[in-house]
This record gives sequence, C-alpha cells and structure tokens, in this order.
Amino acid sequence: MKKTFLITLVALFTLVLAACGNDSANTPAGADGSAVPPENNQKGVVTIGYQKGNTLNILKEHGNLDKALSEKGYKVEWKVFPTGTVLLEALNTNNIDFGHASDGNAVFMQAGGHPLNYVASEAPYPEGVALVVKADSGIQSVNDFKGKTIGVTKGGNQHYLLLVALEKAGIDLNDVNIKLYKDAAEGLAAFTKGEFDVYGTWDPYLAIVENTVETRTIVNGSGNSENRTFYFATKELLDNKSEVVTTILQELQNADTWANENKQEISKILSAELGLDVAPLQKANDRRTFGVEQIGDAIITSQQKLADKFVEAGLLETKINVKDAVQIDKSIIPSNIKQED
Repeated sequence: MKKTFLITLVALFTLVLAACGNDSANTPAGADGSAVPPENNQKGVVTIGYQKGNTLNILKEHGNLDKALSEKGYKVEWKVFPTGTVLLEALNTNNIDFGHASDGNAVFMQAGGHPLNYVASEAPYPEGVALVVKADSGIQSVNDFKGKTIGVTKGGNQHYLLLVALEKAGIDLNDVNIKLYKDAAEGLAAFTKGEFDVYGTWDPYLAIVENTVETRTIVNGSGNSENRTFYFATKELLDNKSEVVTTILQELQNADTWANENKQEISKILSAELGLDVAPLQKANDRRTFGVEQIGDAIITSQQKLADKFVEAGLLETKINVKDAVQIDKSIIPSNIKQED
C-alpha cells in the first residue's frame, strides 16, 4: 500500500513538472506518422495550446489535424500548459490561437475582464468528478458533511460540485470546513494522511485515488454538474481564418469518434503522456464519452449557473453574463458536429 502510494505520488509530481514544459519545437506529424512537408506551410502557423491528458492531447497524438491543416497550407505548433488558467492567459495575449480550459477556468477569466471567445464544448463528463471518503468513514451522505473538513481546489469542478451538493442538502457553507489544496499530488497526500474527511477530485486523479485508496463515492456530477471543458479561440483566428477553426473542430470530432472506438489505445497513449499507469486511465475513459458539441442555450444556461454559484460563494467578485462571450457564427461548425436548431 505504502509502496503503491509513493509510486503514485512520484508519478503525479513528475506530471506537474512535465506539464510546465513546451513541446512546440517538435516537428508535427501527419496521421501516418510522417513529417509535415514544410513547403505546404505557406499560409503561416496555427498555435494550439493543450493540457496533458485531455482531448486536444489526443488530437495531437493522433496526428490527423496536422495533416489536414498542412493540406490547407498551415503548420501546426503545439504548446503544453499546466493549467487552464495559464492557457487562457496565453490565448488572451495572442501567444496561442486555440485551446481548451474547464468551465471554472472560463468564468474566472471572464470575471477578470479578459476577452473570451467560446467556440465549442466537449461532451459532458459528470462521472469524472466526485466527492469521496475512505471506505471506513462514518460519512454516508452529504447530510453528514456538517462539521467535516472537505478538500477541493479553489474554483475547481469539485468545488462547484460541493457547492451544489451542499445547497441540495440544505447545508450552509459555514457548517463545513473547506480546505483548499494546490494540485492532485498535494490533494492525494492530504487525503491519505487524514487531513480531509471528504476529498473532491476529478479524473484521471479520481480513478487514481480509487485504485490507490479504498474509497466510497458520496456524490458525483450526475444530476449536479455537467463537468465540461470548452474550446476557445482568439478573435483574430475567428475573424480572419475561420476555415482553420472549422478544420480544428472537424478533426477534433474525428479524433473523438476514433477515441470512443479505441479506448484501450487512448489509455496507452495518455499513460505515456502523463507518466501514469494504464489501469486508472482506462477506468476514467470507460466512464466518459468523447465528442464535440455546439454551444447552445442549454449549455450556456448550465455555465451561467456555475458562474452565479461562484459569485454567491464569494469566489467571484463580479457577476458575469456568459452569453456575452458566446458569439458563434454557426457557419464555422463542421457537418460532422450536430447543429443546434
């Protein structure tokens, strides 16, 4: 048990350090693994930011986008970021053209007065976020959270899940002790040492916890949080190179379709990228569906609810209107993605 836990912590710490790197100098590869011919890149470079373990990471490794954009005269450069917040800051300063970040990252960025341009959404992933306890805990439901210490990351998907769960149970924020942790390695260590009675976490780290410590899930996102990741682009890319955005979304959906049919292969790819065991990644992938969705009224309403909840909890000082950042020209949505009416 101790040996497994130490190995897991080392892997998570290595992941945090690795995520700070930048692999944009790598030569992009086509779908067949061959280098993209430089003579086809006369229209310039499209820089895409991604976080390890997410769908853009899968797209990068699959190689189909590099090939598709090369055929249109563009070269793709990939930049890896440790968090969605840092990625959105790079997007805001035009250091990248396209990228993804979580629902929470997006509302914090917009509340800070920074321009934000939603393009599309990943499919919801409610089972990928949960509040768990150790198997021998006396906590049986959210009603037992009163007086307990609950670990979450500030403004994270598990923080939002906690706020929703407490509201549904009629428990005031002052009746629980919310303890913030910095990253997955710190959270797992604190939970294992007993610093949290309840631990809020997300996949793939949720699956790692389930494989490392005997736990029980008290509540997950089902019926509480859609747990979405969104895609964003610069205004310049949307206004001047909309065909690039269309191609990215089309190839994202193609890669996601492939991922749904090859989850074992995806787990192996992400295992190599993240430096983690295949087993928890397979568990995480088995409970999600990959896919790109156009942002319609229902998704905007869900995202607005999250933003309002963070304002209510004092995490955001400024109330925002999510719809202000969702000005999508439907013509950029490719035919392989379902169109909203």
